[in-house]
Amino acid sequence: MIDLSVVIPTYNRSVRLKSCLEALARQTQSASDFEVIVVIDGSTDDTVETLKKLNVPYLLRTVWQQNKGQPSALNEGIKQASGRYCLFLDDDIIADPQLVAEHLEAQREHEKAVVVGQIKLQLPAHADWYAIAFAQGWRDHYDQLNKRNTGLTWEDCYSGNMSAPRESLLSAGGFVLDMIRGYDVELVYRLEKQGLSLLYVPGAVACQDEQKGFHELSQDAENAGKADVLNYQQNTQLLSQALASFSQGSWRKLLLRRLLLAIRIPPRILEQLGRGLKNPAHRSALYGFIQWLCYWRGVRQMVGKTGLWQQLTSGVPILMYHAIGLPHEPAGPFVIPAERFSRQMNWLKKMGYHPIPLKQFLDCQQNFRLLPPRCVVITFDDGYADNYTHAYPILRHYNIPVTIFLVSSYVGLTNGWDQNGQLSGRPLMSCAQIQELISQGVHVGAHSCTHPELTALSSAQAEEEIIGSRQQLESKLGVSIDFFAFPYGKYDPSILAIMQRADFLAGCTIETGLNTLITPSSRLRRTEIQGTDSLARLWLALWTGDAEALWWHRKPNRRSP
Repeated sequence: MIDLSVVIPTYNRSVRLKSCLEALARQTQSASDFEVIVVIDGSTDDTVETLKKLNVPYLLRTVWQQNKGQPSALNEGIKQASGRYCLFLDDDIIADPQLVAEHLEAQREHEKAVVVGQIKLQLPAHADWYAIAFAQGWRDHYDQLNKRNTGLTWEDCYSGNMSAPRESLLSAGGFVLDMIRGYDVELVYRLEKQGLSLLYVPGAVACQDEQKGFHELSQDAENAGKADVLNYQQNTQLLSQALASFSQGSWRKLLLRRLLLAIRIPPRILEQLGRGLKNPAHRSALYGFIQWLCYWRGVRQMVGKTGLWQQLTSGVPILMYHAIGLPHEPAGPFVIPAERFSRQMNWLKKMGYHPIPLKQFLDCQQNFRLLPPRCVVITFDDGYADNYTHAYPILRHYNIPVTIFLVSSYVGLTNGWDQNGQLSGRPLMSCAQIQELISQGVHVGAHSCTHPELTALSSAQAEEEIIGSRQQLESKLGVSIDFFAFPYGKYDPSILAIMQRADFLAGCTIETGLNTLITPSSRLRRTEIQGTDSLARLWLALWTGDAEALWWHRKPNRRSP
């Protein structure tokens, strides 16, 4: 009995198909263990004649159908297959001798799995700079998978070198027929929901004869944007990483993206600019930007100026405050007068912003679900008594949720870590005050035990500060503490590892920028709002994630005390 059916859809590529089939004749796996099914999708070239003349050691079957597209041809191959497993190859794939054996071994070892191999690209000698940059990006992707630096997701599963159990493919209904591209990853998403595991096998190597240049590759990127939107509109759980990434990165990149999309600059102009660049790194960066631009041109063509476009292109700013000024107390970097704070919260509501709890943002991240546009999160660091007496009444008046990060060993005391700063000796909330706020719906998080610079401590000391702060607060307050804010915003890989061991759901930094669904929850970005900041700076913080964006000179002391 044949275990594996190799399914190859083809259309008018007889020369490439012949090379593909000849490579399968050189497999280390016994030819009696697999069959090859070529589905001719209405080809008008000499494909049929070429196949008749071909002499191969394995069972070769051909199926002809009217031209219906690759997904239909793949489904026909599944239907005709006699093996327990189907291995899909594109007709321009040259399989390494071990490819079939690697797929078959992986399928036999795992009860139900989608197995994905590695695809290398072979460019022609006349390839343009854009195709060369594309190939480098492709190599980088597989290098990360080979190093296990990234986990395999349904978005990485391409039908050019992929296998799955035939029974599972049939029960899932096969490939959808109404997508311009992405029908392979969409199928894998459904298979994963049915309980199939995703397995990357680096030894299943194939080489693709890549003949595309700028025009075809940029069009592919545009079609990818359209396909991702179509997928999402049909099933909101099919939200791709790319579709959730618009606001990721620095404010400069964000403004440039918005500008070039707004003026509708043709990608061809940028591609011509790349021809004059000599530095490979500069070319690579420009290539990535052009691909991004083409992708979002495709997205915009699908959604227009709808609410979905606003959702996709919005990021979530997390604002960071410290203390509210008492009567007659001057404004400072970390102290904002109550009247000014009230004006800011009022302005947020009038401008149509939607303040949400930090927990709601994290829930959307965890479930990879889009948030409404113009969401914003409000946080306070340290837990000063004026947060209870002055900030909370204002927030309650405007129905704005807040998360307050507490220095656990100083609850009920005064600021003893900022010896010479503006906040030195400032009273902190008592347990009773904090518990009252919690009863009103305020969320609290940990800000270490004593507010040290964590990266200057030993591993044991840092662990005591991070894990100990959670334990102290949970013991004092009787609630679960799920969020952590890094004192002074300082962290490194060892600090992140300790925070993970402490089971915190999120870590907040003082790195500026907007947050998206793909922002690491352990390193959420926050924008500090200083006591002297104007509404213009607040608007910049909301729009770009940086209150200093577009300012010629950045304010001094813009850091978390």
